[in-house]
Amino acid sequence: MAQRRFGPVRGAGVSITELEGDKPIEPGALGWAAYGGILEKGNVGELIQCSSKSQFIKKCGSYIEDSLLPDACIDFFDEAAGRGGLFLVRVTDGEEVQAEKTLYCRKLVRTAMGKLKAKNGGRWGGKAQKLTDDVTGGGDITNTTIDTGKTMLVDEWKGGYVELAEVSNKQYPIISNDATGVVTVAADQTMKDDWTAGGGGDLRYYLVLENEGKQLSYEIRDGEEKPTEEFGLFIYVDDELVLQYPNLHTNPTHARYWVNKINNDGNNDEVEAEDLWVGAHAADVRPANYWGEISSVTETVLTAVIHEFIHSVGDADATVALGTTTDDMVAQVITIVMSDASAFNATSDVFGALGSGTEGAAFTPNNKWTPPFTITNGATVLEAGDTMVLTYKPFVADELIDGYLYPDKPNATREKYRITDNDHETITVAAGSDLTASGAPADEFMVVAPLDMAGGKDGNNVVDADYTQQVWDTSNSPFNRIFGKNMGLIKCATPGITSTAVQKAGAAYAEAKNHQYRYEVPSNKVTEQEVDEYINDTLGRNDFAVVSFPSYAYVADPEASTEGKLKLVSCTGMVHGEEAKTANDYTGYHKAEAGVENILSKILELPTGDAILDEEYLNPLGINVIKKSKGNFILWGDRTLWVDPAWKFKHQREQMSYYEHVLQENFDWIVFQLNNSNTQKKAITSFKVFFLPEWRKGALDLDKKFEDAAIIKIDSEINTAVTKATGDMWAQLRLALADTVERFNIMIGKAGIFESVG
Repeated sequence: MAQRRFGPVRGAGVSITELEGDKPIEPGALGWAAYGGILEKGNVGELIQCSSKSQFIKKCGSYIEDSLLPDACIDFFDEAAGRGGLFLVRVTDGEEVQAEKTLYCRKLVRTAMGKLKAKNGGRWGGKAQKLTDDVTGGGDITNTTIDTGKTMLVDEWKGGYVELAEVSNKQYPIISNDATGVVTVAADQTMKDDWTAGGGGDLRYYLVLENEGKQLSYEIRDGEEKPTEEFGLFIYVDDELVLQYPNLHTNPTHARYWVNKINNDGNNDEVEAEDLWVGAHAADVRPANYWGEISSVTETVLTAVIHEFIHSVGDADATVALGTTTDDMVAQVITIVMSDASAFNATSDVFGALGSGTEGAAFTPNNKWTPPFTITNGATVLEAGDTMVLTYKPFVADELIDGYLYPDKPNATREKYRITDNDHETITVAAGSDLTASGAPADEFMVVAPLDMAGGKDGNNVVDADYTQQVWDTSNSPFNRIFGKNMGLIKCATPGITSTAVQKAGAAYAEAKNHQYRYEVPSNKVTEQEVDEYINDTLGRNDFAVVSFPSYAYVADPEASTEGKLKLVSCTGMVHGEEAKTANDYTGYHKAEAGVENILSKILELPTGDAILDEEYLNPLGINVIKKSKGNFILWGDRTLWVDPAWKFKHQREQMSYYEHVLQENFDWIVFQLNNSNTQKKAITSFKVFFLPEWRKGALDLDKKFEDAAIIKIDSEINTAVTKATGDMWAQLRLALADTVERFNIMIGKAGIFESVG
């Protein structure tokens, strides 16, 4: 079959016909697994591919309280030691929220120019938030619960604390909350008793959730190449620099447009950008971590103007003065509406209604997180309907430490000082500095320091249906997108999940897609009879399912602050990692991934204790074991949970599935070729070129000739004229798969007097 022709077709001259070459079958990848479950981070509804532990941590995060999946993934990479990889699907309840932060222009009037959001929802981007209000009455408070009456995401306040205005200097740790706003604190707390002892009159509560050092942070600098026109953005995860964009522009028509550079970066698993700016793109449209006006300055301390005040409705010219402010008070926009010539109502964009006040008198808001202020008439007095806006923009105490202060950014653009301390309105720079040399009241300053994102919420209250629909749906699973990547056999699992519905769905998916699913036996089942009944009566047998017993084990707690603490984890990641190592070392699945060399190095104890499992009972049932041998915990067993006895050996089922996937993905070239003997010969050649190395390495029976170990039939006997007329071409392959030694039987006896013992 000619592939290309060069030269004249009808004219005189020399033509060259390039003959079509052989069509080699490309071997598939080895040692890949596919897991679904709760992850700290990661795009939902997408196929996540990780080929190393560092890549997994970058894309999906690390250990979390709500899931054993991260443990399994990290265990996989530790055991695999560079072999294989993971495909992952993040499961959520759909209520996760991205952490975010608004970016403001380099203008004295605070003006939003854009927004940064975590790439996907979850607390990993920064969970910090605050909520305050009054409960409706004392009956809403018990010793361990408080009914806020707010609509909430389930457990969005978990890990935070409650404070009561009636109780001084006490915090109540939150262990959960429901969707109706009932917050539950630790069982040993005494909220109602304390509230009653305090007088029982003040109904104000405060909910606090802090980042606690786990968040995204962003740092904004001048552009490196064009510092007067562009800006740089640097992204940190848990204080570690992960992304750098040193030269960005605000204009959408510019080649360095910041939204495009960030959102189109294939290496960016952390943030996404949103443009909020409308108008011309001048230099002062660029964002800053903080841009403000100096109130006063000494050699080492700058005091900032931390509020703005405008009249948005009416022609009055009243002024505002802040009362005593504290580090607890947070940034917010307060709208003040006159109800008559002297009275007003104030509302915070963060905390809602703040109460009523009077012109000329100090106004104390109803919560400790909003600053007090006094509104005073000017020459044109206030009247009913007049509206004023007070923007409170403090620093977060200690957040600017180790950043840099530019005390006179418009005029001394490069002069900067290292920040050693800050509270909500002052910045202290290193000793020996002299801010007065350039900074004076009314000068504009800029701060460059990583600022934390906030407001991220997890979506970890998942149910079985979330797993079956998001992970193991045979029609819509993101794992379906693996096809076409030539990944060969995929070993599927839902680590840490022993739900019957989920495991059955996983096994059904594996069977439908010609992959493998690893069951997990609950850790409280510790006898042979229990695991037998659980597999056969609860989960059901399947040629494409395997199991190891025990399925859980104790390892050193990776997050413990002291040595000796153990953690019960799924063995699935360790097992798959060890299997990936074997498959890659032997370049195939023909070697049973079990034996004294298949050590699960992290295991310290098994739930079964020191019991020696009855393998005579378990092995015929297809239940492989993890057992201790010479001080190590090893994989022992090469069985599937077979229905068809032809597929009772695990390595043979894996080997055949691997071959079938490779062949299915490597023969597209033959579709629409001429259906004749020449095409048949090319197909035969492809099969031989692929299977001959398989035979030589022992994946096919080396005790047979190659022609007997790999019988390839593509001829006129099975490809008749009728077959061709229907558009079909048939190939028959019969492979003598490698067997494994499951029992080594030694016969020994005493030699007789006349028998040679030489």
